[in-house]
Parts: sequence; C-alpha cells; structure tokens
Amino acid sequence: MSNRNFQDLFCQATGYAAPFDYQVQFAQAETLPTLIEVPTGLGKLATVVLGWLWRRRYAPDAIRQQTPRRLAYCLPTRTLVEQAHEQIQEWLANLALESDVGLYLLMGGAVAQNWDGQPEKDLILVGTQEQLVSRALNRGYAMSRYRWPIQYAQLNNDVLWVMDETQLMGITVATTAQLQGFREQFGTYGPTHSIWMSATLAPSLLNTPDFQPNLQAPHAVLRLTDQDLQSRLVQQRLRAVKTLQQLNLTLPKQTKQAEREAAYVRALAQAVWSRHEPGTLTLVICNRVRRAQGVYQHLAAMAAKTPGWSEKLALVHSRFRFYERQQQVQTIRAFRTGQATGLLVTTQAVEAGVDLSAKHLITELAPWFAMVQRFGRCNRKGEFNEAYVYWVEPPDALPYTAEELDRARGYLQQLSDVSLQRLMHLGPLGEPLEIPDGLIPRRKDILDLFDTSADLAGHDIDISRLIRDTDNLDVYVAWRDWQGDKPDQDLALQRDELCPVRLAVLRDFLETVKEKGKAWIWKGEWTVVESLYPGQQLLLHCNLGGYDSQLGFTGHAKHKPKPVPVSHHIPMDADNRDILSFTGRWESLPDHALQTANQARQLCQVLGYSNLPVEAVVRAAQWHDAGKAHPVFQAMLCRDEPTRQNNGLWAKAPPQAQPYDWPPERQGFRHELVSALMALQQGQPFLIAYLVACHHGKVRLVIQPRPQESAPVPMFALGVHEGDQTPAVDLGSGLQIPPLTLSLEVMQLGPGSWVEQARGLLDTYGPFRLAFLEMLVRLADWRASALPVVEQLE
Repeated sequence: MSNRNFQDLFCQATGYAAPFDYQVQFAQAETLPTLIEVPTGLGKLATVVLGWLWRRRYAPDAIRQQTPRRLAYCLPTRTLVEQAHEQIQEWLANLALESDVGLYLLMGGAVAQNWDGQPEKDLILVGTQEQLVSRALNRGYAMSRYRWPIQYAQLNNDVLWVMDETQLMGITVATTAQLQGFREQFGTYGPTHSIWMSATLAPSLLNTPDFQPNLQAPHAVLRLTDQDLQSRLVQQRLRAVKTLQQLNLTLPKQTKQAEREAAYVRALAQAVWSRHEPGTLTLVICNRVRRAQGVYQHLAAMAAKTPGWSEKLALVHSRFRFYERQQQVQTIRAFRTGQATGLLVTTQAVEAGVDLSAKHLITELAPWFAMVQRFGRCNRKGEFNEAYVYWVEPPDALPYTAEELDRARGYLQQLSDVSLQRLMHLGPLGEPLEIPDGLIPRRKDILDLFDTSADLAGHDIDISRLIRDTDNLDVYVAWRDWQGDKPDQDLALQRDELCPVRLAVLRDFLETVKEKGKAWIWKGEWTVVESLYPGQQLLLHCNLGGYDSQLGFTGHAKHKPKPVPVSHHIPMDADNRDILSFTGRWESLPDHALQTANQARQLCQVLGYSNLPVEAVVRAAQWHDAGKAHPVFQAMLCRDEPTRQNNGLWAKAPPQAQPYDWPPERQGFRHELVSALMALQQGQPFLIAYLVACHHGKVRLVIQPRPQESAPVPMFALGVHEGDQTPAVDLGSGLQIPPLTLSLEVMQLGPGSWVEQARGLLDTYGPFRLAFLEMLVRLADWRASALPVVEQLE
C-alpha cells in the first residue's frame, strides 16, 4: 500500500470531476462520524465506501490503524443491496482493486457463503439487515449453524458497520446501536465503529440502554458543508422543482371491500396512464404488492390496445424469484441510464436510495419519512424544468397505521412543492419511533446468543424480533416438479429458484392448499415442514401454484410456475461433516498438527493485534486433532485400507466427501471432544482445551449427549465413553502425549465443570474476542487441509 490522494482515487473510481467537501472530510477526519445526515442523491454510498477504501489502503498510518479491515454495508431491502453491490463492483474495477478487496453480496436468495476464510483481507459485505444482523447475533440466516461463530466473530471484530436508509429499518436501528455498545463494553480485536445514515432518522433512536453516543462532539455528525451548499451541482439538486398535487380518484360507491379495491386499482391505473408523457419515466409506488400487481395488469392491457406503443412497462417488487429479478435489475438500469422510458410500477422496494429520476411520480399516501424518500425518485438530479408528484389516498392503511397516514396527510396538505430545499427548511417532522424495551437486546441476550447449542428439542433462540417486525420477516420459496409423494432430488435449493415471501403470507397460502400438497425443507433429505420461521428455504410442487413469472408471488393456486433450471449439486454441511476441513490425500497426524500450528501463527502475525494470545492459539492448533488417535476414528479413516493402521496415526484420508461411517454405538462421534479431554488431562490451560473443542463449531459451551444416544457406561457424550483408551501420540515439534484413559468428569455440573470454566472464558475475553480466537483455530485447520505439502513449524 502507498500514499495516494483521496480526491484522485474518488475521481478515478466515479468519473466525477471532484468529491464534495463533506466526502473529503469523511475520508481525512481523525475519527469517523456516528451519524451522516445528507439528503438523498448526494453520494452517501460513495462517501462511505471510497472514504473507507482510502483510509484502509492509502491514508497515513495513524488513520489506517484505526480503520477496520471489514466494511459491513447494511440496507433494508434487496433492491438497494443489488444497486449498491453493482456500484461498488464498478468502482473497484475502475481502481483495479478487484483482487485486493473482497466484495460479497448477502441477501435472501443470494448469500455468499465463503467470504469468511480470509479475515486478514480488506473486505466489503453488502447485505440486507436480516442477513447481516442475524450473523452479528450469532444466528446467521441461510447458513450452516456450525459456521455461525466464524461469521459472528468477523462481524463483531475489526469491522465498520454502516446502516443506510435507517428510516426503513425499524428495530434494527436499536439492535445495531446496542451491538456497538456491547463491542465497546466487552472489547474486540481490532477497531470497531458504527455509522447510521439517513436524512430523516430521529437521532434519539441511537440512545439505547448500552449505547449513548455524544452527537454534540466534534465530527460526530456529518452534514453538507457550507462549501457543498454553494456548489452548482448541489444547488441544482436541492432546487429541483417537484410540484405536489393530490390525486382525487372518482370511485363508484361499492358495498364490498373487494369491489372497492378493484375499482380503486382500475381508477389509479387510468390516472397514471393519462399523466404519462412519452419519452419520460413515470413511476408508480403502491404500498402493497397485490395492488401494484393489479395496477400493472391494467396498464399492460391499455398498452396492448394502444397502436404504436413502444415504451417499456415494468413491474418491480421484492416478491420475485432471483431468476426473474435479474431481468428487473436490467430494467431499473435501463430506466436509470436513460436507455428506456415508460412506466414503472413498484412498491416500497424503490422508495429509498434507488437511483431513478421520474418526471411524474404517483404515490399512495405513506408515513412521512417514506413519502420524503419517495419524493427523491422524482427529478432527482434537476434535469426537468417541470416535474410532478401526485399523492393518492389508498383504500386502507396497511401495511402502515392510520395514525401514521394522518400525520403525513397533515404535512402534505400544507405543501405545494416538495423540492429538497423546501423539505430541508421544514425542520424535524414526525415523532421518534417508540421501541418497547423487551425488543432491545440486553447484555444477558448477547451472552445467551454466544451459545450455539440447540436445546434438547432442537430449538434455538428466536432473534427475528431483534431484526424486523415478526410478520414482516421472510421465508424463501422454490417451485419444482417431481413424481411421487415427495421430492426425488437430493439437490439443494439454489438462489435462482428462491422467491422471498412474507412468513405470514406464506402461512396463509399453505393453509389454502394443504389438501393438495405440503411445503418441504432439506434436512439431509426432504422433510415436510412442521413450523415456519424466518430465513427458511422451502420447496413447493409447481402444481400448488402461487407464482407467476410476470407478477411474482401472488398466492393464487391458479398461477402455476415453471421450475427454474438448476444443475449444480451443492453439498450440505451436517453434524458429521465439515467440508472445508476435508482433504484429498493421506496425511499423518503429526504432519497435519504442524501444518495447522504454522498456519495459526502466520494468521496471527499478519493480523497483528497486540492483545492476541498468539501462543495459546498456536498451541490449540497443534492439539486440535489429537483426538483422531482414538481407535474408533482410526478404524473409520482406514476402513477402505485397513493395513494403514499399522503405519502410524492418520489425520486425513481420501476421499472424505461422505459422512463418517461410525459403528452403531458411536454414532455422532466427535474427535475434537477427545482432543479437548486429552489436553485437559495433560495439564493444558482451559483456553487451549476450549479452542480445541470448538474447531468444528459443534462442541462449545456445553458437552451433552445427543438425543437417543446411549452407551454401556455411566458417562458418555458425542460418541465418547468414560474410560476410552487413546494410544501415545506424536504431534510434532517435541509434543508427545502418552497413552491416556479418558475421563468425562468435566461434564458434571459444579466447580471445575466444562460449563463453569467456559463461562469463565466468556467473562474474561467477552463473547466477541472469544469467538475470534475460535475462528483463528478453525481457519488454520481449513488452510492446513488445503496445503499440498508439509510446512514445518517455525
């Protein structure tokens, strides 16, 4: 890395003549802000991403050292995530940094799984609040539970969190504030910081029980500077005319709700059609997906009857499969770049941050903060001398409350212009969101979430209440054809197939079609879903219907989709499998122990944290597979070549693509538990034994038998029996372990128990640093397993 001027980097990345002054201030400030209050369309994404990039790679040493390695850019909707990811990808390409800075996408239906293998690398994660915050709470959606602690560690240590469009995030604002407070309380490896961005966020929302930022401190709040406000470009955008009018629809008096809704949708479509100017973009924003679908269908019928109609007509919302969403992304890009004109019907999916500029915007009444964001999609850059915003009363308040709409209506009735300049002079509007105390994660919640063990019934702590309103959380649905009573493919669901659906909406749909079929979930085999919870990936038969490729999820059985073509077999992690620790060769136990210890030392050195217990991590890495000396493991490993058992102890064997084949009385055997018991019996500190036990994520705070596990001895767990014998083991570099008789006494509750000592580590290191130490040993194992040759311990 070398020194480089921020202005030059910014211009090369974006193609703009120069950054705004507030963007330069962000990059060069000694300390990062807590809140960024800048109106929409004035470069907040570029401010944070390019400012972080310059600080990490080109700034003076003092700034580099206090700038986190990872940037977690958190957004409320998939549409915003896709747009931000595409823009950042373009900037990195312009700077020729694609290979130096990792960029990964995390949103429902498109979750990057392998971003966590290089914690020493500069990294940008762009994701929805569900995907990112669930990982920061150690309950990552759409990922293996055994990998939770690795991503939890990286999203709470050496990380800059940025929450954008916070007015749409709800409870996540308070949850992320609490998490930052706990990082400061418990301590982390490397710097951590959080930034919230919005032109309409009530700053009081950041004052939570464990996080009270001083927003009066210098540089705590970043706004447009006086120099910015005087620039021609900013003035053009602030003064861009947006004439506001109420759209009064003429509706016949109907007695039934369904008839009133149908008449409203038809009248709204006619009003939109009459106001559209050919050669421009007319944007329609509805509050509900079903209403947007209806308006789109009426407009499509009008276009079909209009001779010479050649403009684009599109429907965009969040309830499409990723396969169709790719087409929508292209459509939005065409509208954004001026390559297409026409009519775009959408929902809240584009109300914030999406870089669209319509001459005519027709929007249903919504809460004030949402209306302000929607106004930003009209005459966004001031390119029109005249532009119009029309608001219309919807037939019901859903998904909002009547009180929210009443407040917004009161503001709108006082305005005839909604330019940015006019809105900025209105002062604070609306009231801070009141968040019930029970929905804010407290210290006990964070400590409880550190434990990834499911209870005996297989249940986990539900974090959905900490991320979004429960009824608004999603499950992900795919449709396939098959013959017989159940799916006949052991093919994991793939992102192109998946459609996000509100949990409550899918529950209602399944109730209507329950006589025709069921929803299925993959658990090593296809199993009928017994209960729904956020983040699940479910499979339906195409004959159940519910989806149309033009309309998205409809919930109508008459809409029967065609399956999306899929071809790649995706291996699933399981209780008896950790794919990244597999190798394709025979490898002796001492060789693998030395390789892993060497990898652990190298990783600690390149990270360079002064408070890292390097020797404990390296020692744990050397001990991690000692338990593979157990006769049960050696017999399994050498089952295809039994004579190898006469030639020493082995750690790896090819191939290991299938689950381990244990004898009936040893089902679920965990060699890492044996390793930890051996370390304890040889007088190793408990930290080393704990890190050894954790290196597959399946033994951590608690040691307990699996359900239905039994053994002919009083004490047993995870296939390990009291009194088991292990032979002498050479772990290389002079580390010799004598033959041992294993004791499981540490399972018992009370002083000196595993649980008590593990809780002591949690008190000493805090959850974030302890998880990070676990991660180092696991990654060292992965890296050693991928090496082609033996490397000697330094």
